[in-house]
Amino acid sequence: MTNPTFTNLLSSALPTESIQGLASHFGASPTTIANGIQSSIAAVVSGLAQRSGDQGFLSQLLNSASATPANAVGSALSSGSLTNPTSSFFTGGSQLLSTIFGGRLGSIAEALGTQTGLRGAGATALLVLGVQTVMGFVGGKVRDGSLNVSNFPGFLARESDALKGFLPAGFQQQPAPVAAHVNPVVARPVLEEKKSSVLPWLLGLLVLALLLGFWWYHSRQPEVATQPVTAPAVTTPATITSSNGVNLGGLVDVTLPNGTVIHIPELGVESKLLAFIKDPALSPDKTTWFDFDRLLFDTGSATLQPQSQDQLNNIAAILKAYPAVHLTIGGYTDNTGDAAQNLKLSQDRADSVVQQLESVGIGADRLVAKGYGEEHPVGDNSTADGRAANRRISMLVTAK
Repeated sequence: MTNPTFTNLLSSALPTESIQGLASHFGASPTTIANGIQSSIAAVVSGLAQRSGDQGFLSQLLNSASATPANAVGSALSSGSLTNPTSSFFTGGSQLLSTIFGGRLGSIAEALGTQTGLRGAGATALLVLGVQTVMGFVGGKVRDGSLNVSNFPGFLARESDALKGFLPAGFQQQPAPVAAHVNPVVARPVLEEKKSSVLPWLLGLLVLALLLGFWWYHSRQPEVATQPVTAPAVTTPATITSSNGVNLGGLVDVTLPNGTVIHIPELGVESKLLAFIKDPALSPDKTTWFDFDRLLFDTGSATLQPQSQDQLNNIAAILKAYPAVHLTIGGYTDNTGDAAQNLKLSQDRADSVVQQLESVGIGADRLVAKGYGEEHPVGDNSTADGRAANRRISMLVTAK
């Protein structure tokens, strides 16, 4: 049986003592845990492949992966974050799983639980570890130029097919959409990569110990074409709208000082924030707030909806590129309902945004969350549009 790239990643990313520690925590055997992680990785890759026809989703995912710290999984295992459902590592992974699988997530966790004998938090923890491991792997390949939005669908299709044997019993695998407009020049190195990225499954758990502390890219690297290939530019003719229906213009590619490329609406808050940060004539003050324009929360809740992730990832990428920048995140509501409850909701929502930014690597010392409730309205609370404008999350640059 051949062994696909993502399972090679498991071998190099998770040392034996980490497998044993998880086994001890959940009361299972190391073999059960190792097999469960393999199955969770297979499920995540299959889920991504099933969404490979959604170029916008793939672009957001690659952007998020490129911002994922290379040592995120190792740090989580050593700190115990994986077994703490309130940690940013766990909550961030859970949110990403919801984005990938939607309403299917419950049945997938149940299938994994049936396979491993782990239920509830145990099965979810393995899925979180699987998705965060995949994100670290993909992020590395984005940073070294091996993956981009053009060749990612073909890569996912190949890996998903190779991982079928590792899927948990009962997992409903759907055919991945065929990617359109594949540039044959770009496709060639992906096909060549297939020849070298599939290694024999010979080393088993022994490899886990031998490759302690090393990520996948410290082991055998796939062959790449000697002739440099430039991926075609991705164009998005459609305009982007805010959560309130405001036209934010088309997507533009912006290269940050650290080399990260983000795809942002030309009239969106990311562009406004970048302009403020880069202008030496503008200094932090107490009045220049920037309103998030693509964040959505569940009604009456501090739970961010999955489509908010793209803008949060963009802001995180900007903060990583400008490490001197500090932000206050302000939460606001309209004047409907009880003022004290509105104040609490605004604080909870600001906290939720800060926690999400921290989960993708932004230091807690750079972020402050503040709820203002009904204070500082920007719209007329007597109208529906005005109330919608007042329900917002904003950013204040406090240092740059």
